[in-house]
Amino acid sequence: MAEPKIRVTSLKKDFGENHVLRGIDMEIQPGEVVCMIGPSGSGKSTFLRCLNRLEEATSGEILVDGESITGPKADVDRIRRHMGMVFQQFNLFPHYTVKQNLMWAPVELKLKTKEEAEKKALELLERVGLSDKVDAMPRSLSGGQQQRVAIARALCMDPDIMLFDEPTSALDPEMVSEVLDVMRELAEQGMTMVVVTHEMGFAHDVADRVVFFDQGIIQEQGTPEEVIDHPQHERTKSFLSKVL
Repeated sequence: MAEPKIRVTSLKKDFGENHVLRGIDMEIQPGEVVCMIGPSGSGKSTFLRCLNRLEEATSGEILVDGESITGPKADVDRIRRHMGMVFQQFNLFPHYTVKQNLMWAPVELKLKTKEEAEKKALELLERVGLSDKVDAMPRSLSGGQQQRVAIARALCMDPDIMLFDEPTSALDPEMVSEVLDVMRELAEQGMTMVVVTHEMGFAHDVADRVVFFDQGIIQEQGTPEEVIDHPQHERTKSFLSKVL
């Protein structure tokens, strides 16, 4: 077995008296697609935000490529450069064109020259089906197009890992598939992906592993067939009966 891409041990996160994560252990292998499902408030998004240090863990450890990212000496900026994140809201810079949105971070962080960043941006916009929107402003795009730009912007940093926090939940239903198609393609190309989602069809078809969170713990995990088709835990069965 390869060294895990991500290893999480005894991860806890408290907000005051609210114990949101109650000791999570998880290993994610290189190229694995892990979909996290569960009710709102179960800790899925907090877990994701701990992975790239948008939230500080209360206790426990997270290793990425064998290196602790939770220790006091961890280089958070370097960690985040290798971890792309896509949120529910697209968070595009409204006053920049689509191409400028993609180029900004790699140029600002001096990871690419302007020429290199532009070449990469154009390649990625073609990959997500938006070559015709290079000079468009975000406000002129549909929600699905904006989210595809957000994915391309994260990929512009050449990440090893992509984190998705309910990337389709703010979209009109007919725009969901265009975003999921891009994510499917990423998965097929071997990107390590951790996805918080309510899209059970996507989780079933694309995930290597489905993890069911409830009340800050992992209640059940396994292949999509094991967790979605044949759940063992009563809480999982109850949740799925409402969303399928």
